[in-house]
Amino acid sequence: MPVINFGHRQLTGAIVAPLLDSIRNLFRRSRLTQPERALELYGEAVKLAENGRHRQAVEKFSAAIRLSPDTGKLFHHRGASFAEMGSFDAAVFDYDTAVRLTPAYPDTYLDRGNVRHAMGEPEKALKDYSEAIRLRPDWAEAHANRAVVHAELGDDAASQEDVRRAVSLGVDSETLDEMISAAQENRREPGV
Repeated sequence: MPVINFGHRQLTGAIVAPLLDSIRNLFRRSRLTQPERALELYGEAVKLAENGRHRQAVEKFSAAIRLSPDTGKLFHHRGASFAEMGSFDAAVFDYDTAVRLTPAYPDTYLDRGNVRHAMGEPEKALKDYSEAIRLRPDWAEAHANRAVVHAELGDDAASQEDVRRAVSLGVDSETLDEMISAAQENRREPGV
């Protein structure tokens, strides 16, 4: 193992190699353009989110957004981390921004619909699911989610139409039927 004399201390290769790697990474990062750095931060944030570390992911997504504030997917993914943390208002804010920046990206509408549904806003969720379906007509999950909201709102005919479509696209019919039954049992009363 190589040994480097550093003043009165000796540094072994086991210490020097990681130190040199750190210096190389700092140099490489200093040469990145803003979009490249934003992309790098985005990748780090996605890994954090995949590992359930949403608070740290939000920090990385925020840093990427500061470098690339016109990128809708950055807001979409930060919104997803906010949603996972239960910060629904912040999630909707980010999804709204993502929709303004990238209005043809159906995933944002589905995810915002899910958050609005969790917030007890089924009418708004229904609009988001419908827009996701308009943009991506063969999206089974969007049809299934919309079917549940139709059932909650008492529109059984529309719910069954979405159930048929979702099942034809691969959603498990038994699971969806259970969700529809639960939604029908918990229907909101008008004006409540």
